[in-house]
Amino acid sequence: MLTIHLPTLINTNDHVRIQASFETEAGSQELWFSVPNTYSAYLLENRGDAFLVGLLLLAMKNGWDIKINCPISERLYYTLTNYLIKALHLAMPHLKEINLFPKELDSSQVEQAKGVGTGFSGGVDSFFTIYEHLHSTCPESFRLTHFVYHNVGSHGDFGGDATRALFRKRLELVKPFAEEIQLPLIEIDSNISEILQMDYVPTHTIRNAAAILVLQGLFRYYYYSSGRQFKDFELSPTIGASYDILSLNMLSTESLDFFSAGSAFSRFEKTEAITHYEPTYRHLNVCTSDAANCSVCPKCLRTQLTLETTGKLESYREVFDLQKYKNARSSYLAEVLATMHQDDYAAEIIKEMRLRGIEIPTAAYFRAPLLRSMHSLKQSGRKMLKKKNMRKEGS
Repeated sequence: MLTIHLPTLINTNDHVRIQASFETEAGSQELWFSVPNTYSAYLLENRGDAFLVGLLLLAMKNGWDIKINCPISERLYYTLTNYLIKALHLAMPHLKEINLFPKELDSSQVEQAKGVGTGFSGGVDSFFTIYEHLHSTCPESFRLTHFVYHNVGSHGDFGGDATRALFRKRLELVKPFAEEIQLPLIEIDSNISEILQMDYVPTHTIRNAAAILVLQGLFRYYYYSSGRQFKDFELSPTIGASYDILSLNMLSTESLDFFSAGSAFSRFEKTEAITHYEPTYRHLNVCTSDAANCSVCPKCLRTQLTLETTGKLESYREVFDLQKYKNARSSYLAEVLATMHQDDYAAEIIKEMRLRGIEIPTAAYFRAPLLRSMHSLKQSGRKMLKKKNMRKEGS
């Protein structure tokens, strides 16, 4: 059994921390989320929604039922017990189905400021969400009012000092855009990564939703920028984004609705769309290798190749080192050709390059078969290792 207690607020200099102690057979710990003091009035001390969601994966990993010694959303209880827990078990069979035992179910709507938020990282998906929801055709009550920047795993799966330092470094990179368009940026720090000790990619949707649920007093709507399309829906054991359209609805409450923003569009379509949004020329940041764009990692190269295909690459010389890209272009194109039958992103880029008459170097075509063979060998090795591990687990 995992037991969650009523949250409390603790002021720490210019930030306020909302935390809840929880107990398991391993002892007592605390899960916390921290926001700037100016948002303390929007934190819910009398609801356990954020902590139930934040600890759900830990409980399922260990097969612990959850007892919640404080009120939780009635809708959230219903959707978790009837849908999401079962879906997570299907997606990741090592997560056990568990039961929830809340002290009280609350179906009332939280008094709130009717805010509309989205996470802002500076990447393609987040900029597309912003472009859609600051556009003149967006209904007024759905227009963005706030940006949020989290430390819940994207800067390091398992947390720690190095992860928090990278979070702070990257936070400084996203602030100028928020200041430029005059929307507040809320930083949310947490120890959820240290608590869960799980890979981030399969679990990111739930981690980020937990961070937003602490601010139900502020947000009515929250857009979670999706990295996958509707057509890619799958209960995947490795890619949590592949079923965002299910999990985000199941993580909503009577007061806060989550939306999987951008799910109707491909990555290429989103990249092309944001080229019409001039602030991206100065603020686009897609790199996962460093705080700023390194220009040569796979994600930087993919984005630059897409921008070149749209005819807009030169507009982004302020955020990418275009000479580094040109030096790596042929080798990267060989990689794209080698993986285009397994990677939707690669296939779409090659398709668009051919449709738009953009030349692919002969050297890339010559090198692609060797890379394809190398990828096949690696995949075979991974499959053999997986089978070996499964046999060990079954013995």
